[in-house]
Amino acid sequence: MGQLKYRRYCNPMWEKLKYFLRYYTIKEGRSPINGMYKVVMWLNRPRLIIGNMVQSGGGVRKIWNKAVHTLKEKNIKVNWALIIGLGCGDAAFEIRNHYRRAKITGVEIDPHVVEMARCYFDLATVKNLNISIADGAGYVAKLARGKRIAKFDLIIVDAYLGSSMPRSFRSKTFFKQLTKILTHDGVVIYNHLFYDRYKSEAEKFIKEMETAFGKVTLVRAEQNLLIFGWY
Repeated sequence: MGQLKYRRYCNPMWEKLKYFLRYYTIKEGRSPINGMYKVVMWLNRPRLIIGNMVQSGGGVRKIWNKAVHTLKEKNIKVNWALIIGLGCGDAAFEIRNHYRRAKITGVEIDPHVVEMARCYFDLATVKNLNISIADGAGYVAKLARGKRIAKFDLIIVDAYLGSSMPRSFRSKTFFKQLTKILTHDGVVIYNHLFYDRYKSEAEKFIKEMETAFGKVTLVRAEQNLLIFGWY
């Protein structure tokens, strides 16, 4: 038995499996915007954690994979995309994978997050991605009042600070600004938490969106709800 046990723990495949399953921190720091953050490795892939919530990697990528697949199933064409709350680029990667020629603008308020995205999440490999470090609500407002208004086929709003979405992204004024910068057949996708108290918040938010968009549809993804606002 002793010899068999020794062989088990010296087996190269077992050692590789242990390495693959390791959970460890590779970077941590403090941002004046998001507070404490850290990048961890788990299942040999990086995750960005802010406020005890996984903000990028893992299940987050699955959420945006489902969102983009929903668009593909409806034969929606995306040539120009805007991401409010770029994070570490999960949504950008999924757009790139399915709409190869799309021009993407990613807006992220926290420069620390952009730094992590470039260092640990390969964000620089996303072609046709232009990154602006700015407040998303202010960025959209500026676009909407421009003399030559830029138009997007797809606008993603994933603007959480920790576990809360600032009110500026939930206002009727912001909804109106979004519709101004959408193409005629364009769509806005909000990512909303959907468990415990967030369920009632999402239900209220959906009613608010219905006052601004011609049609609102819902797709459940992980513990989140994707809310599609069709112009």
